Amino acid sequence: MNEALGEQVRDASDETFVLFSQDLPSNSLGFVDAKADEIDIDIGIRSFVLKQSPGLLISQRDTGTTGAVLWKVSPLVAQWLTSKPAALYEKGILSEDATVVELGCGITGLIGVAMSPHVDTYVLTDQAYISKRVHENIAECRITQKARGASKAALRFVELDWEKDKPSRAGLSLRPGQNLDLIIACDCIYNDFLIKPLVQTMIDLCRLKVSSSKPTAVLVAQQLRDSSIFEDFMASFLDDFDVWRLADDALPAGLRLGSGYTVHLAWLRERLSD
Repeated sequence: MNEALGEQVRDASDETFVLFSQDLPSNSLGFVDAKADEIDIDIGIRSFVLKQSPGLLISQRDTGTTGAVLWKVSPLVAQWLTSKPAALYEKGILSEDATVVELGCGITGLIGVAMSPHVDTYVLTDQAYISKRVHENIAECRITQKARGASKAALRFVELDWEKDKPSRAGLSLRPGQNLDLIIACDCIYNDFLIKPLVQTMIDLCRLKVSSSKPTAVLVAQQLRDSSIFEDFMASFLDDFDVWRLADDALPAGLRLGSGYTVHLAWLRERLSD
């Protein structure tokens, strides 16, 4: 039962109160290092040197390029996912045969480069401005994995703008019969004007599944910054998805209640009219 994952979220304002009433630590804006051209980071037993573009970093409402640098929650999520958490693996959401699509992957593509040896296919998506750097990071990941004898590296980047593009199986280069098992959105919720396009993109991706017996799961991890933006997102999310906040015993210490971060898992609610 999905209830075993944690507490089901039924009301956006109640969930906002629970999360923001905690004594939250200061995680600043959430950049790992907004000035460095390269980030050295360890995930499990693997080490990565990932390129950033600090000069592109803009946070304005209409021209934001916040994906130009690595955010603090991404290494926490990458570390957790590569540890093969029971909450995802025992429920069959993730496996070595899984297909994952990440929304707003950012310029480093960290979660994808860390996870690609553990799944069948990992598709990174974001806006076009990060394309050059993220391809460089993917290429470096492949070289490193080949040197270490790792055989799986089904990792690719696809441009996807939530406001302009509708995802398709062809656009994501999914094989005939290939199911989409998991959608990841890591620290994508920071501007209210992007909430509806983001949720609609999640809906569109979930409808690309081919297996009626295995619906696509959506994993949303985020830093808790603005309570009103969080509540607006959760209200929109709950309109179409059944949502659970993962229990603390399913998460590492850095992502648990009171950490300043939160992780939700959701499934698209089937409608008779669809």
